[in-house]
Amino acid sequence: MRIPEELIEKIKDENDIVDVISENIKLKRSGRNYLGLCPFHNEKSPSFSVSSDKQIYKCFGCGETGNVVTFIMKYRNLSYIESIKYLGERININVDLENKDPRKDRKSRLYEVSIESARYFFNNLQKQKYAKEYVVRRGISETTIRKFGLGFSLNSWDSLLKFLRIRGYKEQDIFDAGLIIKKEKGGFYDRFRNRIIFPVFDYKGKVIGFGGRVLDDSKPKYLNSPETLIFSKGTNLYGLNFAIKNSNTRTFIIVEGYMDCISLHQYGITNVVASLGTALTVNQAKLLKRYADKVIISYDADLAGQMATIRGLEILKNTGFDVRVLTVPQGKDPDEYIRSNGKEAFINLIDKALPLIDYRLTRAKQGIDFNNGEMLIKYTKEVTEILKSLDSVEKDVYIKKISEDTGVKEQALYDLLNNEINKISVNNGMIKNEESYNVKLYVEPAYLKSERSILKLMLSKEDSNLVSKNVNKDDFILDSHKKIYDLIIEYRDKVSEDIYKYIEARCDDVESSKEWISIIELELLDEEVDKQKLIKDYLNNIKKYRLEESKKEIMQKIKEYETKGMIEESVKWAQRLIELQKEIGRC
Repeated sequence: MRIPEELIEKIKDENDIVDVISENIKLKRSGRNYLGLCPFHNEKSPSFSVSSDKQIYKCFGCGETGNVVTFIMKYRNLSYIESIKYLGERININVDLENKDPRKDRKSRLYEVSIESARYFFNNLQKQKYAKEYVVRRGISETTIRKFGLGFSLNSWDSLLKFLRIRGYKEQDIFDAGLIIKKEKGGFYDRFRNRIIFPVFDYKGKVIGFGGRVLDDSKPKYLNSPETLIFSKGTNLYGLNFAIKNSNTRTFIIVEGYMDCISLHQYGITNVVASLGTALTVNQAKLLKRYADKVIISYDADLAGQMATIRGLEILKNTGFDVRVLTVPQGKDPDEYIRSNGKEAFINLIDKALPLIDYRLTRAKQGIDFNNGEMLIKYTKEVTEILKSLDSVEKDVYIKKISEDTGVKEQALYDLLNNEINKISVNNGMIKNEESYNVKLYVEPAYLKSERSILKLMLSKEDSNLVSKNVNKDDFILDSHKKIYDLIIEYRDKVSEDIYKYIEARCDDVESSKEWISIIELELLDEEVDKQKLIKDYLNNIKKYRLEESKKEIMQKIKEYETKGMIEESVKWAQRLIELQKEIGRC
């Protein structure tokens, strides 16, 4: 039974290709894309480019290309169905080919275990005086404690486990909810011990996981639930359920920690969420896009926090947000600052939040002595790297400002910027330059583009019949192209559907999937050309390739016969080679 196309689309949409590939190989941002070492061939310089905008990857070293499904199929050696299931599980979507949902009951059970545990932790906090005093000292009111369901895990190895057993829950359910850990020699123990507990809710308000903070300086300071069937850090935002309910603005603030989020809510700034860790993901950004158009991000001032801010801003920008950066003075976090200075002072920081480029330029300026020649050169190189992705008007504005700040002539900055841009030649938004990366580029044979071009023509209603009158399935060399040809012909009886989605859902092997991506990305020649002649030229390219391959086989045979001293056979094949070369010349 085929997986519904809507489900495939949903799974692809919610599995950002940059996030998925980053889990397996190291990527570094380069312009609008990301670069890394190709996992499909050995290389020392990066030629593997991933496009966040197009949600595809391409290696200019070996020619591999595809989307997020293709990557999982090839990288993990999974079938199409297995890859869709893998990606579905990654975002807690069940793919069931028999129209049943065997995990629905499992999820319900885990929700029950989680809410029961949240109540247990909450009651513990009310009973444990020293834990309650700690929370109160942090400036958290009783109303806020109840609103966010704050709790406490006892300083015990199995108090929660015992409590849930008495309530009738099985150890496997408790383990699957991420609340207990298996011992090496058998048995289980509580994951959270002697910690203030922060229940994590999904956007609907269901308890899906927990965070725990120590009361002293022991490590780790924070401990979070592991990924479970109902909890995924990368697809949820802490406090979103409260922000949706209590905020009437399309502007949201993202902070890093539980306490930052809780304190701001307590002071009446309710459009705040936390990213459940420093690395904001594309899925979190997409979730937030339902409720906001503008996002202000406020992470820690340390290096890790600054890098997380940059990554988060890029993700938010690419998701379509108007993004800003809020910097808290003296390196304080939002929790400390609002408790010391009050709501109005924090609102003033919100009003002064910097756009992405301004924030990056401000960071680049830190510690730079403009009277020091070496530092000035380093600074100008860094700012041109920052400015190269802007449009011409934005470049003009910032270059003028930088020139005024530094005394460096505007023309010198323009020259530096142009040199930086010229290092990379871009084809369809993806890196394609051998000298810049010292990479031997993969050059595709002409027949490949010809076969793809024929299939691209067939996607047009006006040209489809013309192609099918002149081209048969057997004219194609690649089996994947034969398959796509059949799918396009088959689609003619399904005109109510989207042809691109129809074919993509049926390209269920690595080769047809990657070829389909290449066909979609291909740009054809001007529409004014003679299509009949164009198709003939494409077919000639394919025929020529076949003949060239035959030529190689004949030359190999001649060599073998000569080695064996079989002169007559060698002469016969030599004559055949001459005829073949003439035929190649006529193509």
